[in-house]
Amino acid sequence: MNIEILNSQWSDYELIDSGDRLKLERFGDVIVIRSEPKAWWKPSSPELWKNAHAKHFDEEKKNTYWQFYKKIPAPIMDWESIKFRTKFMDGTKHLGVFPEQSPHWQFIKDSAKNYKGEGKPKLLNLFGYTGGATLAGAKGGFFATHVDASKPSVDWARKNQEESGLANAPIRWIVDDALKFAKREERRGSVYDAIVLDPPAFGRGPRNELWKLEKMLPELLDVCSKILSKKPMFVLMTLYSIEASSIMASNMLMQYFGNRKNAKFECGELAIKSSKGFDLPLSIYAKVSFDI
Repeated sequence: MNIEILNSQWSDYELIDSGDRLKLERFGDVIVIRSEPKAWWKPSSPELWKNAHAKHFDEEKKNTYWQFYKKIPAPIMDWESIKFRTKFMDGTKHLGVFPEQSPHWQFIKDSAKNYKGEGKPKLLNLFGYTGGATLAGAKGGFFATHVDASKPSVDWARKNQEESGLANAPIRWIVDDALKFAKREERRGSVYDAIVLDPPAFGRGPRNELWKLEKMLPELLDVCSKILSKKPMFVLMTLYSIEASSIMASNMLMQYFGNRKNAKFECGELAIKSSKGFDLPLSIYAKVSFDI
């Protein structure tokens, strides 16, 4: 098992600085300040923070809101010709894109292009949010199935699809609880060549289904092992839970996919390289890939 640090770098996003549990970032031409629990150090370039156009406040998570210092439009970002519409929404610091995941998007896109089987490979993206992995897969050549419990998120992802010029790409959009959908696919006998999972630590499904990562992830991985095709490509999982570790995540994949032939495991962190200060680790991941 290899342990890696995957750094995200792309022109439409920049981590300028971080520290004091905050991060200074550029989305397109817009500079924002957001909270970041992992930034325990001090900012390296305090003078640069004065250039921010907006800051998100989330003291004790009770009253979260954006404060704007200049009138700015939410930018449309570009990664490899995939477009992401961003939004500033009170109640969340997220703008609709997680830049640290771009190494995963590249891996997914390249995997589809390198597929040597017949027809298009099938990708299942669970907890797909606004569609980064789905659109990267579709652009590379996957027939993608995108599942998220939030209809607004799926609608947002579909707008990103149109903005990216991928309106005719083979993507199936599903608003559903990830575990319930995967179980139905097992009953139907449906299989996928590649599976991507980005589960939250806690969440609710469209019918108020409760999701708790530590209790329900084993069941979900068990079902995923049953809907993975006989000639699989990969299973890729990203976790943001502060209690998890990359080795723990890899152990989970080993338990449910370790009996497959030619399984190769990798785990590590997704991080953003900073232009001025420290690199910032943001999530952990684990991956199993197969030689087909």
